[in-house]
Amino acid sequence: MRRNRPRQLALFIALVVTIGGATFSSPASSAPASSDQNANSAVKALVRPSLIRAEIVTLSAGSVNDFRVDRGVVSKIRGRLLTLAERDGTVVQVRLSPATQFVTDRQTRAAKRVRPDLHVTVMSRGSEAASWLYVARGSSDSSAPRIKSLLASGFVRAEVISWIGGAVLDNRVDTGVIESIDGTSLTLSESDGATVQMQIDSATQVQVNRQAATTTDLAIGMRATTIRSGEGAVGEVWAIGRRSSAGKK
Repeated sequence: MRRNRPRQLALFIALVVTIGGATFSSPASSAPASSDQNANSAVKALVRPSLIRAEIVTLSAGSVNDFRVDRGVVSKIRGRLLTLAERDGTVVQVRLSPATQFVTDRQTRAAKRVRPDLHVTVMSRGSEAASWLYVARGSSDSSAPRIKSLLASGFVRAEVISWIGGAVLDNRVDTGVIESIDGTSLTLSESDGATVQMQIDSATQVQVNRQAATTTDLAIGMRATTIRSGEGAVGEVWAIGRRSSAGKK
């Protein structure tokens, strides 16, 4: 999914404030229970009512899973092919199958009752037919717990596209082991074998071992989770491991 989009820095900062809260508390304040918990909370908070679509990659029992989530209004349904109009103008087609689960308010719904103009959220695994389709009632959508469950065990990376403040925001999340780091870039080795290089700068917020830190405290070998806006610099880093000697005081 990783499409190039204009950098929405102001929107990203606003979102960080919303989801981060007291995550980057100073050592003198009440520190969170665990850096992993903070990262998990921040990542899951990206699944908001304003979500347009997401791609979530996990590694489970040695197998890589690529989950696709799309949310929008049904514009057409022909047989087992559903056409979905998303809020940013993107039109996607999703295949359905006899195995697709149709749900609304935790109850099974007959596929024949899915019709144009309904608001739905659909999850597919890679290029396969949809695993489930959630039909929203009115403007509400309670599919978030199902999406957030994909961000739990074995989570590797995600791209979450949302509609914030009248504009599209592209948030990218990566988890892995720091392979290299310098004053301007950070490279993560991810559990599915991917290597991702990203920018860091003086505005990047860092937490190491449950304490507020700086990019100079990050070191090769640390496990880290990062959030950034599109191809822009990393906004937040949560890391666990031995601090860099350059960052020790």
